[in-house]
Formats: sequence, structure tokens, C-alpha cells
Amino acid sequence: MFRAKTVLVLGAGASVDLGLPMGDALLKDIRTLLSFHFDFSRPKKGDVAIFEELQQRFREDHNNDRLNSYLMAGRKIVDASEQAMSIDNLVDALEDEEASFMAKMAIVRAIHQAESASLCAKRLHGRGEELDLSVFSDHWYSSLSKLLFEGIRRSTVDDIFNNLQIINFNYDRCLEEYLPASIAKYFGMRKDEAFELLGDLPIHRPYGIAGDLGEVGFGGKRRRGSSLSAVAEAIHTFTEQVTDQEALQQIHGAILTADRIVFLGFAFHRQNLKLLETQTQDHVAVLATAYGISSSDQSVIEKEVAETFQISDYGKIPDISLMNMKCADFFRENWRTLTAGPNS
Repeated sequence: MFRAKTVLVLGAGASVDLGLPMGDALLKDIRTLLSFHFDFSRPKKGDVAIFEELQQRFREDHNNDRLNSYLMAGRKIVDASEQAMSIDNLVDALEDEEASFMAKMAIVRAIHQAESASLCAKRLHGRGEELDLSVFSDHWYSSLSKLLFEGIRRSTVDDIFNNLQIINFNYDRCLEEYLPASIAKYFGMRKDEAFELLGDLPIHRPYGIAGDLGEVGFGGKRRRGSSLSAVAEAIHTFTEQVTDQEALQQIHGAILTADRIVFLGFAFHRQNLKLLETQTQDHVAVLATAYGISSSDQSVIEKEVAETFQISDYGKIPDISLMNMKCADFFRENWRTLTAGPNS
């Protein structure tokens, strides 16, 4: 269990080991999804689900011109994507609402397809929908479960998420799929009981999520009551301004009261740091994975993180530790630190 108030901040690197795409890989997936070629008015190439969603959207007014306009907007993304740093940057550069909508539909479809091929889609043979937890043995998800379970009994399982909040910058639902399965298996509970417990864990989603699991099943299956376009319209790219003031207040409140802030797989984009900007407690400790980030860039990031949380205003040496390691190694190397109380 977490003995100090801890905020986990998740970036794309926290999901990539599960099989989720990031950066160039996501752009490549989007190119494939939006590269439409037709044979007798049906897609020979390109994603059928996106095409059918567009057809449904414009079916009532029989407006083929609008349908074609959106398909051409998708082509803009395909043509420009080879030169783009990310899909977010490309959407920002195009300043085209139709292109933005097509990009978001492709993002959601790419995330759903990646979920379907991820570790969180591995099921035990002959056990129906039961998740194969053995595939997570070397993953940070397993380490998180062990940390959460320490000191918790079946009679006190309601306390499992005490002192923990999560700020998740990703769209995927892997964590929400994994945690109930892990909790149910460890404490001998039904998965629906464990899923209810998840409601006690504040998970803040600044850029939205690829569908509520109750409406859009993991991997995009079992769609009920929520269309692809509705899910797409509910997400934001990181270059878009987050305008939900209540959500921002909750994020800032989590940071303000934290004893420990832990960045996992986070790329420290300045836009994202700006979103997190708020003052912290004077004893706050910041730990972060910085896998593949050069020492010179780490120095810059440490300064920017200190400015983001106004740590340098205290006139003391900021307690910021960036570590060149992946998430799983980070948990193994910092177990005592992560389970320590405040001011430890």
C-alpha cells in the first residue's frame, strides 16, 4: 500500500511495453487506417469501421459531398504524416476541423486495435474472459499490484487505493482492464466486485479516454450506446487546450496535496508540464523514468519540472530524481522509496 500521498503521472512510455503504439508507430497505424482506396464504393484499403461511421453520419441527408470532404481531410493527414513529429503536432498544424475529426477517429481505432493485441488481451485458455496475469510478471503493472496489496487483507480491501491518484495522459484502458482482474485474483473476489473498487481510485484523464469500458469493450468490442464518432469527439490531442476547469482543478488538487509525484514513461512535453503547473508541498519528492533521455536534456527537464511545481521558490535544492530506466526497472530499484511514508 502507499503510505505517502502519491500521484502517478503516466505517459506513452508507460503503455508501450504492453503493446500500445507511440510516436512514429501511432502515425504509421493512422496512415494505414486513413489510406482509403475503393472498389465499387467499398473500401479496398483503409479502415472499414471509420468509413461506415462516416456513412452513418451523413446518411440522413444523403450528403456525399460532405462524406468525400472528410475522406479528403483524411488524405491530408496521410500525405503529411511522413513529415510530422506526431499526430498531435500535425492536427495542430493543419488547422482543419475535418482533418482533426478524422485523426481522432483514427487514433481511437488504432488504440482499440492495439488493445486487442496487447498483454491485456491475453486470456487463460479455457477460462473465457479471465486475464492471463502471468504475462505481466516482468511488467510494472505486476509491481504496482504487489505494492498495492502489501499490508492489505480481504477485510480491508476497501483501503487498497488509499493515498494514490493517477494522472493518465494516454487514451488506452489497459490499467482499468488489468487492475480489477489482478485484485479479483489475489483476494478471491468476483471481477465485478473488484471493478467497483476501481471507482475509489481517482484516475484523471486530461486528454480523454478511448471509450468508457462499460460502453465500449476493451479492444473496441461489445460496442453499446457509444459510437466511434462520439468517442473520437470526446478526446483531445495534446496541442489542444484543455478547457474542463473542474478536471484541471482535480489534477491540481492531486498535485498540491502529494508527498510524492512519480512520472512513468513521460516525455515531459512542455504543453503537458504546463497543464500540471501548480505549487506543491515544500517536502514533495519527484521521481521519474527518463529512459533514453540524454544527461544534458535531463538537466533541462529537472529545471522545468522545478518551475512547473514551483519547487525552486522554496530556496532549497529541489528533490527531483530522473532515472535512465524503464518503468519495470524503476519499480524494482525504488521499492522502499515508493512504499515509504511522507518525509522519508
